[in-house]
Amino acid sequence: MEQIAAILLIVGCNAEMSSCREVPLPEPIQASLSECEMARPLAMRMAGAGEPKIFSTCVPVSSGQNPRSVSLAWALTRGGDLAVELGAPKNLVAAR
Repeated sequence: MEQIAAILLIVGCNAEMSSCREVPLPEPIQASLSECEMARPLAMRMAGAGEPKIFSTCVPVSSGQNPRSVSLAWALTRGGDLAVELGAPKNLVAAR
C-alpha cells in the first residue's frame, strides 16, 4: 500500500532507563515521511527538556490506515532503538 502520512513518535526516559513515557506532541501526524524526518530534530529538542534520554522515530502510515485512529505499540530495544508497531484501532464497546 502507498504511504500517505507519517506519525512522529518521541519517547522520553529517565537516566536509568527504568521509566519511559510517550512525549505528547502538538502535531504528531505529518503529511509525509520526509516532512516527519525534517520535523524530528526540532521536536526532539523541544521535548528533551523534561527527560534525560530522548528517542524518536517516524512511523509511515499506509493508505489503508487512518493516521488519527491507528494504535501505536512501542518498545525500546536493548540496542537503544525505538521499535514501533502500528495496529488497528481498539474498538470500544459500551455495555449496560
